[in-house]
Amino acid sequence: MRRYCIVERDSHEFHAGSKARNDVGQILTQQGWTALPVHRSQGKGIPDKLKMAAVTWMEWRKVSRTVAQGDTLLVQYPLDMYPKVSRLAIPFLRSMKENGVQIIMLIHDLDSLRGIEGNGERQFLETADVLVAHNQVMAEYLCERGYGDKAIRTLGLFDYLAQDVSAACNTGDPWEVVVAGNLMPNKAGYVYRLDQLDSKVRFRLYGPNYQQGAPQAGVKYCGQFPPEQLPQVLRGGFGLVWDGDRIETCSGVYGQYLEYNNPHKTSLYLACGLPVIVWDRSAIATYVVEHRLGIAVGSLAELPRRLQHMSREEYAALCQGAREMGERLRRGDMLRRALRGHPGAEDEVSG
Repeated sequence: MRRYCIVERDSHEFHAGSKARNDVGQILTQQGWTALPVHRSQGKGIPDKLKMAAVTWMEWRKVSRTVAQGDTLLVQYPLDMYPKVSRLAIPFLRSMKENGVQIIMLIHDLDSLRGIEGNGERQFLETADVLVAHNQVMAEYLCERGYGDKAIRTLGLFDYLAQDVSAACNTGDPWEVVVAGNLMPNKAGYVYRLDQLDSKVRFRLYGPNYQQGAPQAGVKYCGQFPPEQLPQVLRGGFGLVWDGDRIETCSGVYGQYLEYNNPHKTSLYLACGLPVIVWDRSAIATYVVEHRLGIAVGSLAELPRRLQHMSREEYAALCQGAREMGERLRRGDMLRRALRGHPGAEDEVSG
Protein backbone atom coordinates (compact mmCIF):
# COMPACT_ATOMS: atom_id res chain seq x y z
CA MET A 1 0.00 0.00 0.00
CA ARG A 2 1.51 3.27 -1.14
CA ARG A 3 0.71 6.92 -0.49
CA TYR A 4 0.42 9.35 -3.38
CA CYS A 5 -0.34 13.06 -3.63
CA ILE A 6 -1.35 15.13 -6.62
CA VAL A 7 1.13 17.94 -7.26
CA GLU A 8 0.22 20.58 -9.81
CA ARG A 9 2.88 21.99 -12.09
CA ASP A 10 3.34 24.19 -15.12
CA SER A 11 5.30 23.17 -18.19
CA HIS A 12 8.65 23.77 -16.48
CA GLU A 13 8.40 22.83 -12.81
CA PHE A 14 6.19 21.64 -10.02
CA HIS A 15 3.98 24.58 -9.16
CA ALA A 16 0.84 24.64 -7.06
CA GLY A 17 -0.24 28.20 -7.72
CA SER A 18 0.08 29.28 -4.10
CA LYS A 19 2.41 28.79 -1.17
CA ALA A 20 -0.26 26.87 0.75
CA ARG A 21 -0.47 24.28 -2.03
CA ASN A 22 3.29 24.13 -2.49
CA ASP A 23 3.79 23.56 1.21
CA VAL A 24 1.33 20.66 1.28
CA GLY A 25 3.21 18.92 -1.52
CA GLN A 26 6.58 19.51 0.13
CA ILE A 27 5.43 18.28 3.55
CA LEU A 28 3.96 15.11 2.09
CA THR A 29 6.93 14.25 -0.11
CA GLN A 30 9.24 14.78 2.88
CA GLN A 31 7.09 12.22 4.70
CA GLY A 32 7.56 9.64 1.96
CA TRP A 33 4.48 10.30 -0.18
CA THR A 34 5.00 9.93 -3.93
CA ALA A 35 4.14 13.03 -5.98
CA LEU A 36 2.00 12.51 -9.08
CA PRO A 37 2.31 15.59 -11.31
CA VAL A 38 -0.58 17.10 -13.24
CA HIS A 39 -0.60 20.38 -15.13
CA ARG A 40 -2.34 23.50 -13.94
CA SER A 41 -3.91 26.17 -16.16
CA GLN A 42 -1.25 28.45 -17.58
CA GLY A 43 -3.22 30.97 -19.61
CA LYS A 44 -6.67 32.19 -20.51
CA GLY A 45 -9.03 31.77 -23.40
CA ILE A 46 -10.45 28.99 -25.52
CA PRO A 47 -7.11 27.64 -26.88
CA ASP A 48 -5.74 27.09 -23.39
CA LYS A 49 -8.98 25.46 -22.22
CA LEU A 50 -8.96 23.06 -25.17
CA LYS A 51 -5.31 22.18 -24.57
CA MET A 52 -5.87 21.71 -20.85
CA ALA A 53 -8.89 19.48 -21.46
CA ALA A 54 -6.76 17.04 -23.43
CA VAL A 55 -3.83 17.24 -21.01
CA THR A 56 -6.06 16.81 -17.97
CA TRP A 57 -7.78 13.73 -19.37
CA MET A 58 -4.46 12.06 -20.27
CA GLU A 59 -2.75 12.86 -16.98
CA TRP A 60 -5.63 11.71 -14.78
CA ARG A 61 -5.88 8.51 -16.80
CA LYS A 62 -2.18 7.99 -16.01
CA VAL A 63 -2.84 8.69 -12.32
CA SER A 64 -5.67 6.14 -12.25
CA ARG A 65 -3.40 3.52 -13.81
CA THR A 66 -0.61 4.22 -11.31
CA VAL A 67 -2.59 4.06 -8.07
CA ALA A 68 -3.69 0.57 -7.05
CA GLN A 69 -6.15 -1.04 -4.66
CA GLY A 70 -5.25 -0.30 -1.04
CA ASP A 71 -3.24 2.81 -1.92
CA THR A 72 -4.01 6.31 -0.65
CA LEU A 73 -4.31 9.37 -2.89
CA LEU A 74 -4.41 12.94 -1.53
CA VAL A 75 -5.93 15.62 -3.76
CA GLN A 76 -5.92 19.34 -2.99
CA TYR A 77 -9.34 20.77 -3.76
CA PRO A 78 -10.15 22.66 -5.91
CA LEU A 79 -7.73 21.71 -8.65
CA ASP A 80 -5.77 24.74 -9.82
CA MET A 81 -7.42 25.03 -13.23
CA TYR A 82 -10.63 25.99 -14.98
CA PRO A 83 -13.58 24.47 -13.05
CA LYS A 84 -15.16 22.96 -16.14
CA VAL A 85 -11.87 21.39 -17.26
CA SER A 86 -11.13 20.10 -13.75
CA ARG A 87 -14.32 18.00 -13.88
CA LEU A 88 -12.58 15.69 -16.35
CA ALA A 89 -10.78 14.26 -13.31
CA ILE A 90 -14.03 13.19 -11.62
CA PRO A 91 -14.63 9.93 -13.56
CA PHE A 92 -11.07 8.82 -12.79
CA LEU A 93 -11.49 9.63 -9.08
CA ARG A 94 -14.72 7.63 -9.03
CA SER A 95 -13.02 4.72 -10.77
CA MET A 96 -10.14 4.74 -8.29
CA LYS A 97 -12.56 4.86 -5.37
CA GLU A 98 -14.51 1.88 -6.77
CA ASN A 99 -11.22 0.01 -7.14
CA GLY A 100 -10.37 0.37 -3.45
CA VAL A 101 -8.19 3.47 -3.41
CA GLN A 102 -8.61 5.66 -0.32
CA ILE A 103 -9.04 9.28 -1.42
CA ILE A 104 -8.21 12.18 0.89
CA MET A 105 -9.47 15.59 -0.21
CA LEU A 106 -7.67 18.50 1.43
CA ILE A 107 -9.86 21.58 1.06
CA HIS A 108 -8.41 24.98 0.23
CA ASP A 109 -11.58 26.68 -0.95
CA LEU A 110 -15.32 26.02 -1.20
CA ASP A 111 -17.30 28.05 -3.72
CA SER A 112 -20.56 26.92 -2.14
CA LEU A 113 -19.72 29.12 0.86
CA ARG A 114 -20.00 32.07 -1.52
CA GLY A 115 -23.29 30.83 -2.93
CA ILE A 116 -21.69 29.47 -6.10
CA GLU A 117 -23.01 26.07 -7.19
CA GLY A 118 -22.65 23.89 -10.27
CA ASN A 119 -18.86 23.92 -10.49
CA GLY A 120 -18.38 20.25 -9.64
CA GLU A 121 -17.74 20.76 -5.93
CA ARG A 122 -20.23 18.10 -4.83
CA GLN A 123 -19.03 15.57 -7.41
CA PHE A 124 -15.43 16.02 -6.28
CA LEU A 125 -16.07 15.86 -2.55
CA GLU A 126 -18.34 12.82 -2.89
CA THR A 127 -15.39 10.80 -4.17
CA ALA A 128 -13.46 11.35 -0.93
CA ASP A 129 -13.18 8.94 1.97
CA VAL A 130 -11.53 11.61 4.12
CA LEU A 131 -12.08 15.37 4.00
CA VAL A 132 -9.55 17.73 5.59
CA ALA A 133 -11.32 20.95 6.55
CA HIS A 134 -9.80 24.18 7.78
CA ASN A 135 -11.52 24.15 11.17
CA GLN A 136 -14.48 22.84 13.15
CA VAL A 137 -16.88 25.41 11.70
CA MET A 138 -16.08 24.25 8.17
CA ALA A 139 -16.34 20.63 9.29
CA GLU A 140 -19.86 21.28 10.61
CA TYR A 141 -20.77 23.01 7.35
CA LEU A 142 -19.62 19.94 5.42
CA CYS A 143 -21.80 17.73 7.61
CA GLU A 144 -24.77 20.00 6.93
CA ARG A 145 -24.06 19.68 3.21
CA GLY A 146 -24.41 15.90 3.44
CA TYR A 147 -20.82 14.73 3.88
CA GLY A 148 -21.30 13.42 7.41
CA ASP A 149 -20.68 9.86 6.24
CA LYS A 150 -17.03 10.71 5.58
CA ALA A 151 -14.16 11.04 8.01
CA ILE A 152 -13.66 14.78 8.48
CA ARG A 153 -10.44 16.05 10.00
CA THR A 154 -9.37 19.61 10.75
CA LEU A 155 -6.08 21.43 10.29
CA GLY A 156 -6.49 24.12 12.92
CA LEU A 157 -4.06 26.29 10.94
CA PHE A 158 -2.32 26.01 7.60
CA ASP A 159 1.39 25.32 7.77
CA TYR A 160 3.83 27.94 6.48
CA LEU A 161 7.17 26.38 5.62
CA ALA A 162 10.07 28.77 6.06
CA GLN A 163 13.72 28.35 6.95
CA ASP A 164 14.91 31.91 7.21
CA VAL A 165 12.72 34.09 9.39
CA SER A 166 14.14 37.42 10.43
CA ALA A 167 14.29 37.94 14.17
CA ALA A 168 13.46 41.56 13.41
CA CYS A 169 9.94 40.70 12.14
CA ASN A 170 8.46 41.31 15.58
CA THR A 171 9.41 44.86 16.52
CA GLY A 172 7.96 44.43 20.00
CA ASP A 173 5.63 47.39 19.42
CA PRO A 174 1.96 46.32 19.68
CA TRP A 175 0.86 49.63 18.17
CA GLU A 176 2.53 48.70 14.87
CA VAL A 177 0.17 46.45 12.87
CA VAL A 178 1.05 44.52 9.71
CA VAL A 179 -1.51 44.01 6.91
CA ALA A 180 -0.34 41.48 4.30
CA GLY A 181 -2.27 40.16 1.30
CA ASN A 182 -4.21 41.26 -1.74
CA LEU A 183 -4.96 44.95 -1.24
CA MET A 184 -7.39 45.46 -4.10
CA PRO A 185 -10.27 47.72 -3.01
CA ASN A 186 -13.07 45.18 -3.57
CA LYS A 187 -11.34 42.71 -1.20
CA ALA A 188 -9.57 44.90 1.32
CA GLY A 189 -11.38 48.21 0.97
CA TYR A 190 -11.00 48.83 4.68
CA VAL A 191 -7.27 49.64 4.25
CA TYR A 192 -8.28 52.83 2.44
CA ARG A 193 -10.25 53.94 5.50
CA LEU A 194 -7.73 53.23 8.24
CA ASP A 195 -7.14 56.93 8.86
CA GLN A 196 -10.72 57.10 10.16
CA LEU A 197 -9.52 55.37 13.32
CA ASP A 198 -7.83 58.60 14.41
CA SER A 199 -5.51 56.85 16.83
CA LYS A 200 -1.82 56.17 17.34
CA VAL A 201 -2.11 52.69 15.76
CA ARG A 202 0.30 52.53 12.81
CA PHE A 203 -0.34 50.18 9.88
CA ARG A 204 2.27 48.72 7.53
CA LEU A 205 0.79 47.32 4.29
CA TYR A 206 2.39 44.58 2.18
CA GLY A 207 0.87 43.16 -0.97
CA PRO A 208 -0.24 43.61 -4.59
CA ASN A 209 -2.93 45.82 -6.09
CA TYR A 210 -2.59 48.69 -3.64
CA GLN A 211 -4.20 51.82 -5.06
CA GLN A 212 -1.97 54.71 -4.11
CA GLY A 213 -4.11 57.74 -3.33
CA ALA A 214 -4.00 60.58 -0.85
CA PRO A 215 -1.62 59.69 2.02
CA GLN A 216 -3.30 58.35 5.16
CA ALA A 217 -1.95 59.31 8.53
CA GLY A 218 -0.42 56.28 10.25
CA VAL A 219 -0.49 54.11 7.12
CA LYS A 220 2.63 53.09 5.19
CA TYR A 221 2.70 50.96 2.05
CA CYS A 222 5.84 48.79 2.11
CA GLY A 223 5.56 47.09 -1.29
CA GLN A 224 4.83 43.55 -2.49
CA PHE A 225 7.02 40.48 -2.10
CA PRO A 226 6.83 36.76 -2.96
CA PRO A 227 5.43 34.67 -0.08
CA GLU A 228 8.84 33.11 0.48
CA GLN A 229 10.41 36.54 1.10
CA LEU A 230 7.79 37.94 3.45
CA PRO A 231 9.27 36.30 6.57
CA GLN A 232 12.43 38.35 5.93
CA VAL A 233 10.76 41.73 5.35
CA LEU A 234 7.65 41.99 7.55
CA ARG A 235 8.02 44.39 10.45
CA GLY A 236 5.42 44.95 13.15
CA GLY A 237 4.03 43.98 16.52
CA PHE A 238 0.76 42.38 15.39
CA GLY A 239 -0.57 40.90 12.15
CA LEU A 240 -4.12 41.84 11.10
CA VAL A 241 -6.56 39.33 9.57
CA TRP A 242 -9.46 41.37 8.16
CA ASP A 243 -11.47 41.55 4.93
CA GLY A 244 -14.18 43.70 3.37
CA ASP A 245 -14.59 47.42 2.90
CA ARG A 246 -15.44 48.47 6.46
CA ILE A 247 -13.42 49.06 9.61
CA GLU A 248 -16.51 48.50 11.78
CA THR A 249 -16.82 44.82 10.82
CA CYS A 250 -15.73 42.30 8.20
CA SER A 251 -18.24 42.74 5.39
CA GLY A 252 -19.16 41.57 1.93
CA VAL A 253 -18.43 38.21 0.34
CA TYR A 254 -14.81 38.17 1.48
CA GLY A 255 -15.67 39.24 5.00
CA GLN A 256 -18.42 36.65 5.36
CA TYR A 257 -16.05 33.94 4.10
CA LEU A 258 -13.95 34.52 7.23
CA GLU A 259 -16.77 32.89 9.20
CA TYR A 260 -15.68 29.54 7.70
CA ASN A 261 -12.09 29.60 6.45
CA ASN A 262 -8.57 29.85 7.82
CA PRO A 263 -6.87 32.74 5.99
CA HIS A 264 -3.34 31.77 5.00
CA LYS A 265 -2.06 35.16 6.17
CA THR A 266 -2.77 34.05 9.75
CA SER A 267 -0.12 31.38 9.31
CA LEU A 268 2.27 33.87 7.71
CA TYR A 269 2.08 36.20 10.69
CA LEU A 270 2.52 33.42 13.23
CA ALA A 271 5.40 31.90 11.26
CA CYS A 272 7.05 35.32 11.61
CA GLY A 273 6.46 35.34 15.35
CA LEU A 274 3.71 37.98 15.19
CA PRO A 275 0.59 37.55 17.32
CA VAL A 276 -2.58 38.22 15.35
CA ILE A 277 -5.64 40.45 15.48
CA VAL A 278 -8.73 38.68 14.10
CA TRP A 279 -12.44 39.42 13.67
CA ASP A 280 -14.35 38.04 16.65
CA ARG A 281 -16.92 36.36 14.36
CA SER A 282 -14.33 34.61 12.23
CA ALA A 283 -13.98 30.85 12.35
CA ILE A 284 -10.40 31.16 13.52
CA ALA A 285 -11.14 33.53 16.44
CA THR A 286 -11.80 30.82 19.04
CA TYR A 287 -8.61 28.97 18.15
CA VAL A 288 -6.54 32.16 18.30
CA VAL A 289 -7.90 33.27 21.66
CA GLU A 290 -7.85 29.84 23.33
CA HIS A 291 -4.23 29.23 22.38
CA ARG A 292 -3.13 32.78 23.20
CA LEU A 293 -1.99 33.56 19.67
CA GLY A 294 -3.58 37.00 19.54
CA ILE A 295 -6.78 38.95 20.20
CA ALA A 296 -10.25 39.08 18.62
CA VAL A 297 -12.16 42.32 18.03
CA GLY A 298 -15.57 43.08 16.55
CA SER A 299 -14.42 46.36 15.01
CA LEU A 300 -11.05 47.92 14.25
CA ALA A 301 -12.31 50.89 16.22
CA GLU A 302 -11.79 48.73 19.33
CA LEU A 303 -8.06 48.46 18.70
CA PRO A 304 -6.86 51.64 20.46
CA ARG A 305 -8.72 50.75 23.66
CA ARG A 306 -7.62 47.09 23.58
CA LEU A 307 -3.99 48.02 23.05
CA GLN A 308 -4.12 50.77 25.65
CA HIS A 309 -5.29 48.30 28.31
CA MET A 310 -2.92 45.49 27.30
CA SER A 311 -0.17 44.95 29.84
CA ARG A 312 3.43 44.22 28.85
CA GLU A 313 3.06 40.77 30.38
CA GLU A 314 -0.07 40.01 28.33
CA TYR A 315 1.58 41.13 25.11
CA ALA A 316 4.73 39.14 25.92
CA ALA A 317 2.60 36.02 26.45
CA LEU A 318 0.93 36.49 23.06
CA CYS A 319 4.33 36.91 21.40
CA GLN A 320 5.55 33.73 23.09
CA GLY A 321 2.49 31.83 21.88
CA ALA A 322 3.04 33.13 18.36
CA ARG A 323 6.71 32.12 18.38
CA GLU A 324 5.95 28.61 19.58
CA MET A 325 3.16 28.11 17.06
CA GLY A 326 5.32 29.65 14.35
CA GLU A 327 7.95 26.99 14.90
CA ARG A 328 5.33 24.29 14.39
CA LEU A 329 3.95 25.89 11.24
CA ARG A 330 7.42 26.27 9.76
CA ARG A 331 7.99 22.53 10.30
CA GLY A 332 4.67 21.44 8.79
CA ASP A 333 3.32 19.97 12.01
CA MET A 334 -0.35 20.81 11.42
CA LEU A 335 -0.81 18.75 8.27
CA ARG A 336 1.18 15.83 9.65
CA ARG A 337 -0.97 15.78 12.77
CA ALA A 338 -4.25 16.03 10.84
CA LEU A 339 -3.30 13.13 8.59
CA ARG A 340 -2.28 11.01 11.55
CA GLY A 341 -5.86 11.44 12.71
CA HIS A 342 -5.11 12.05 16.36
CA PRO A 343 -8.28 12.66 18.38
CA GLY A 344 -8.55 16.36 19.11
CA ALA A 345 -5.74 17.13 16.66
CA GLU A 346 -6.98 20.66 16.08
CA ASP A 347 -6.89 21.53 19.76
CA GLU A 348 -3.57 20.00 20.68
CA VAL A 349 -0.79 22.58 20.62
CA SER A 350 2.15 20.96 22.38
CA GLY A 351 4.96 19.84 20.09
